[in-house]
Amino acid sequence: MIHSELQRILRRLDAMAEDTHGDLQQRTFSAYGIQVCTVTYRQSTGEFTLEQFQPAAQLTFDSLDLTAIEVYRCLYEFKNSF
Repeated sequence: MIHSELQRILRRLDAMAEDTHGDLQQRTFSAYGIQVCTVTYRQSTGEFTLEQFQPAAQLTFDSLDLTAIEVYRCLYEFKNSF
C-alpha cells in the first residue's frame, strides 16, 4: 500500500475540525524534526489559520482541502530546499 502524505495531512486537519473540546485546536507540521508550519483551527468560525515559519507568512482558509494543499506545499518546498 502506498501511503499518501496528503491523506495524512487531511486526517490531522479533519481531526482538528471534529474535536469539540474547546474553540481552538492546533497542530504543528514538521520535516526532518524541524517545524515547518502550524495550523490553528477556530471552531467558532470554522477557519484554519496556517503560520509558515520560513519565509514567515500567515494565511487563513475556510476550506479543509485548501489548508491541506498549503501544508503539503510548505512541507514539499522545505524538503526540496536542500
